[in-house]
Amino acid sequence: MSSSPLAERDYATAPAQRPAMGDLPGLVRLSIALRIQPNDGPVFFKVDGQRFGQNRTIKLLTGSSYKVEVKIKPSTLQVENISIGGVLVPLEMKSKEPDGDRIVYTGTYDTEGVAPTKSGERQPIQITMPFTDIGTFETVWQVKFYNYHKRDHCQWGSPFSVIEYECKPNETRSLMWVNKESFL
Repeated sequence: MSSSPLAERDYATAPAQRPAMGDLPGLVRLSIALRIQPNDGPVFFKVDGQRFGQNRTIKLLTGSSYKVEVKIKPSTLQVENISIGGVLVPLEMKSKEPDGDRIVYTGTYDTEGVAPTKSGERQPIQITMPFTDIGTFETVWQVKFYNYHKRDHCQWGSPFSVIEYECKPNETRSLMWVNKESFL
């Protein structure tokens, strides 16, 4: 068997034929808004202090639908879905804001079949959003799910419009580091 330069080339490390990925943005800013349907009602959170894993608890109603709105800057980034506590929510691009600064995606998160959280407890739910080419946004929300009979509890606390995140993609394009989280 003769040895040729082609036979010895390591194709796994050859830089040539792969499509080039875009530049990695220094910072990614995203906001996630939840609104209970059908009336676009506010979602509330409660400050719990240090009693649980996190100091804020988001209050959600079981058997309900929530409009999810995700705004992302820079507007060149793309997502297809967000997973909220293991429930995959497909996201549809709605618009780019007039100044072209951010892109807006929407979807619907359904809590049908989610068990209410026991009294005195909180549930950590994993939030993941894979971005094309720059990695996955991950965080954990502390949530209390209430059933219909305790729906008034969902409105105790402070309403929030959005949860804003400032993230930094890592060099491996696998995960994004969350630098800052703000309830506004």
